[in-house]
Amino acid sequence: MALMVDEQQANVVVYGRDENGIFVNNETAFHAWVECDGWLIDFMAPIMGVALRQDGIDWPVPRRMLQKHLDDRKNSLGEIQQVGEFFVNHDHALTESLIDGQGVQFLDLMNACVTWYRRPPKPLREIALADSHGPTKKLTLRAPSIDGVW
Repeated sequence: MALMVDEQQANVVVYGRDENGIFVNNETAFHAWVECDGWLIDFMAPIMGVALRQDGIDWPVPRRMLQKHLDDRKNSLGEIQQVGEFFVNHDHALTESLIDGQGVQFLDLMNACVTWYRRPPKPLREIALADSHGPTKKLTLRAPSIDGVW
């Protein structure tokens, strides 16, 4: 996945790793997003700037929601010219490998997502998680504040 975050500086966030000018992804260099009914939704987009700073990239990236129609994606990284334009490349084998390698925590997270999914404006049901290391913890859903939309 790639997204233009600053047109003046031509800053494009590319998830993966650069190997001799070619961006690749694998088990340690990838990004995940949700696709539903022809839409791409990236729940990590509002904290993209935080993640970049943790990787040593100090770009001023605003907290923005990323929900784009897949028909609007560019066909290549080189076509991205304006803020908010994006490119996605699916690696189904990597996706399957990552899902197969997940433990119980991943299934718990998937079950929480399925349990919490409601067509707006229905309220969310209360759920909790527990393990053998401590008491049951009530889960609360808090969205990060955002400054706009990509």
